[in-house]
Amino acid sequence: MKSDDEKLGYEPQVRQVQAVENEVNSISSRILDVMGIKGKTEGSGSMISACDAIDPDMKNYYTVAHPWSIYDLQEGTFEQAMQNLRDQLPKMGWQITKDGPTKSLAKNPEIVAVDNKSHHTVTIEWAKNRSGKLKELISIDVGSRCYKAPEGTDLSTER
Repeated sequence: MKSDDEKLGYEPQVRQVQAVENEVNSISSRILDVMGIKGKTEGSGSMISACDAIDPDMKNYYTVAHPWSIYDLQEGTFEQAMQNLRDQLPKMGWQITKDGPTKSLAKNPEIVAVDNKSHHTVTIEWAKNRSGKLKELISIDVGSRCYKAPEGTDLSTER
C-alpha cells in the first residue's frame, strides 16, 4: 500500500490554515495587479477543502482555493489582461502549462500556470462567449497543494 507521500508525489508541509489562506489571497491580489484592469470583483476569499487524494474526510490534510472573478471593467480590456498575464506570470516564477481554448463549446481563452516554488496553481478563463445575456468576465481560481494541519487542529472549525 502506498504512503500518503507516494500518492501525492511529495511530503505535505505542516502549515497553519490561516497562513496558507493569507498566501493564496496574496497571490490572487498579485494576479489582479498584473492583469492591469479595474472592474467589479466577486468572490468570498480563500477557503479550505479536502485533500481528496489522501484525506477525503479532511481530518489531517487540506488544500486552499480562492475562486473569484472580475467583470464590468472600468479600465483596461479583457484581452489586454490576458496578455499581461502571459507576459508577467513567467517573470513572477510561474510556469504556464496551458494557454489555449477551453474544452467547452465556447472555446474561451484559458491560461493554467504553476508557481515553481510554492506549487500553487492558477486557472484563468476569459469567459467571453457566454450564453444568454451574461456579461463577459475573467474567472480566476488559485489553489494550493495539500498541506498537513498542525497537531491538534480541528479542520472542521476552519471552514
